[in-house]
Amino acid sequence: MKKIFIAALLFVGMISFAQDVNQKPTRDQKENLTPEQRNEKHLQKLTSDLNLDKKQQEQVKQLLAERSAKAEKFREARKDNKTKPTAEEREAFKKQMKADKEANDAKMKAILNADQYTKWTALKKEHKGHHRKGDFKTPQERDQAHLQKLTTDLNLNADQQKQISELLSDRSTKMAMLKKSRGDKQPTDAEKAAMKKQMKEDFKAYDAKMKSILNADQYKKWTAIKKEHKDKMKDHRKDKM
Repeated sequence: MKKIFIAALLFVGMISFAQDVNQKPTRDQKENLTPEQRNEKHLQKLTSDLNLDKKQQEQVKQLLAERSAKAEKFREARKDNKTKPTAEEREAFKKQMKADKEANDAKMKAILNADQYTKWTALKKEHKGHHRKGDFKTPQERDQAHLQKLTTDLNLNADQQKQISELLSDRSTKMAMLKKSRGDKQPTDAEKAAMKKQMKEDFKAYDAKMKSILNADQYKKWTAIKKEHKDKMKDHRKDKM
């Protein structure tokens, strides 16, 4: 639940797709694959990266299927539960996630040889780093990459680039202030509700500003890109459950 809340808190992630550019998982996600198809692609990539033999492929395939089944079961249970989880339930869920992760790691270690396991661990760490930080170290670098992507996708002119650059900078500043004010403390339910409301208002304001900068065709395309990115993020979270 903590990961889900953090993802929601950083509303910038809903529309900042620049750091996902050229990452293979996102290209797969936008194909709207079934869990079985995602597992097959995952298996193919692991087979290539780790040079899995036939027996290992079968074992990893079974492990991926078990993980998908568990994720689906969790999604169904969460869908049926209309009440918000208590602090105790969130803590229990966090512990369960950690236990599941450790169990999956142990099973992979039993399947792979020493060299494969070392490489698999390194690949996981690399992917985790990209997912958290993208390929850019500073907010300014991320904003610049985002601007370049928007310029290409929407064919922005010089004046539009300047206006959007300022808009991205303002948004990054606001996000940094939000993270700083929150710190490491766990927000109360009231604070979460207030932040959710503020995020919604900020999102609407950002959308209105973009609409005033872009022409009708550009705005329509930008809206479609946002939706595609949002769908990809949903698929990505499903894969990580």
